[in-house]
Amino acid sequence: MNDDIEDRMAFRKSPLFKKGQEIMQLALAIVDAAPDEIRGKDDEESEFETSMLVDTKRDMVGYAYTIPGKLSGAMSVNAYDLQMENACLIRRACRELVVSLRALEIAGHLEEDHFNLLRQAVEEFRPLFANWVDTFKDSDYLWDDWGLFNPPGAVPDTE
Repeated sequence: MNDDIEDRMAFRKSPLFKKGQEIMQLALAIVDAAPDEIRGKDDEESEFETSMLVDTKRDMVGYAYTIPGKLSGAMSVNAYDLQMENACLIRRACRELVVSLRALEIAGHLEEDHFNLLRQAVEEFRPLFANWVDTFKDSDYLWDDWGLFNPPGAVPDTE
């Protein structure tokens, strides 16, 4: 039984998963270092910008955890539709993390060296990710009634 668990957890040793964890750790460190509020402006403007900052930090935490979480889900199944769905969410999370750095800059959090580490990690993740997506077998799928993640040429099972 332990061999079965080890087999299912083997993906955690992959370069893709490790890079996903690195992105998560970098993003969380950036969020932790960011200020909790904007100061030095009039109260109304400061309150609005602080709200935006808090939302950006919250979103970044969510995106950071999405990457290894969705990788875990997608790497532990052989279902094309589920793998593609998780791949889309992972791609979005990576892109949103990079975009969120601009919001932190606007808020006055200028940690360019740390921001560049995150950007670099995402760039290093991209080819690993693309290679992984190429391994998806479109012969293993459940029909997607939404029509988003059906393999090319697939038709619904009418039984």
